[in-house]
Amino acid sequence: MVQVHGKNNSYLHSEAKVYSLRSNSWRRIKDFCFYLSFYREFGFLADNALYWMVLKTPQSGNKSLVGFDLGTEEFRFVELPDSCLNKRFCMNMKAMGGYLCLIASYTEFNDDVVDIWIMKESWIKLISWKKSESILGFPIVIPLAFSKSGDKVLFSIALHKFVWYDLGSKRVENVGIRGLPSSFDVDLYVESLVPLMVML
Repeated sequence: MVQVHGKNNSYLHSEAKVYSLRSNSWRRIKDFCFYLSFYREFGFLADNALYWMVLKTPQSGNKSLVGFDLGTEEFRFVELPDSCLNKRFCMNMKAMGGYLCLIASYTEFNDDVVDIWIMKESWIKLISWKKSESILGFPIVIPLAFSKSGDKVLFSIALHKFVWYDLGSKRVENVGIRGLPSSFDVDLYVESLVPLMVML
């Protein structure tokens, strides 16, 4: 993703390129019509597409979600849940269990709320936490993965602890891991059998 800006973030030029391991070369595929608000932000993979949070113009205050389909090499905007469009909220996106996952934080009736949405055939609200009901560290609540049975979600809380959230009983269970540092970051690692050539 290449984007060049002029003074005051005026939009000048953008283009997307794909690197092929087979040909050991880059090829330009197309221009794109959105603004990458965080130029070092990596896309995340879900449902055979890479996704980014973007702005439709540099001056826009509302983030949008755009996906790049790895099969068709086409960009597409993804509609957000309707209830998120009418609220002032902080939004984060990630992949969980192969699905798009949206974390929306906002204030409602003087109470802080975090909603967790997941995209299957349509957006489904998975969890809604209020500060008064929540656990220590709100609102830094990051969903990581489903349990094997799919009835629990593993969360990182305030980057210093893990909990299971039971989707049926809505109960929270602390996860005890010995030797954790007082603060940490979390990412998911998936092994691959495909060797990547290191270009020096």
